[in-house]
Amino acid sequence: MNGWQRFAVLIVCCFVVMVLYPYFDAAGWTFMGVAFAMWTGVIVVLSIISNLFGLYKFDGLNKLIFFVLICAIMYSLLWYFPQEDKVTPINKIKYGEIPTKKDIEYGIKRFTFNFDFVRRNARRKENFINQDMDKDEVKKEIKKKVSDTTDELIDSIDIQVE
Repeated sequence: MNGWQRFAVLIVCCFVVMVLYPYFDAAGWTFMGVAFAMWTGVIVVLSIISNLFGLYKFDGLNKLIFFVLICAIMYSLLWYFPQEDKVTPINKIKYGEIPTKKDIEYGIKRFTFNFDFVRRNARRKENFINQDMDKDEVKKEIKKKVSDTTDELIDSIDIQVE
């Protein structure tokens, strides 16, 4: 297994952890960036060492190195990945809180782009692109805004007529 394949596995591991445990804030993105850079460095050094000593010729040893690398990546991501509730994913797993279908759907939704530009006023705590909004509340807000605007227009017309 070469460095590019290990790098692809690193990307998949980071994506899987972020999808399975999607309740993170800006610290989660920073952590993933730092972890990604650190593990990229480890993969580069590991590739240089394996090429230097010719370890790529030994298939069993190469598979063992790959297995240990995947275990180390997943362990570090699950043990240190920050969550909003301050409980790491490994502790959630330890206490029986496994990701639900709702968590996975929300995690995938965080990686999609919503082309509906009507919802531009994002709240700071929520995702800036894909906001979960109550449609009935939005309709009431729109009706109130329209009625306020029409009242203002009617008042301005009355002032001009007088």
